[in-house]
Amino acid sequence: MSAAAWVIVGILAVGLTLLALDAARSRHRAARLAARVDALEARVGDVDTTSARALDTARDAAARARRAAGDAEPAGPRVVLEPVTGPLVKAVALSAGARRTVHRLTRAARGRTA
Repeated sequence: MSAAAWVIVGILAVGLTLLALDAARSRHRAARLAARVDALEARVGDVDTTSARALDTARDAAARARRAAGDAEPAGPRVVLEPVTGPLVKAVALSAGARRTVHRLTRAARGRTA
């Protein structure tokens, strides 16, 4: 074999060694990352359990408060977008006229004066 062939074989051997070391390091990092993900999943599971317990406790406390106040029925759901619809419904109920009220509220919302 010539000297050039031995140099090429040496370079290939060094390259393969570096690739093997890099693969081992990558496997080690992947294993550490998998362990961290498993630990994080366990912590998230604990948080889910704790939040579920807290929610149950809050519901129980609300039920006890209703019973203590004498309310038999729980309060109904609130109106969707009540901060937006509340002033409009109130103005229409006071017979201000829907068109004029909508116009006044939209102008006020845009920052213009009536």
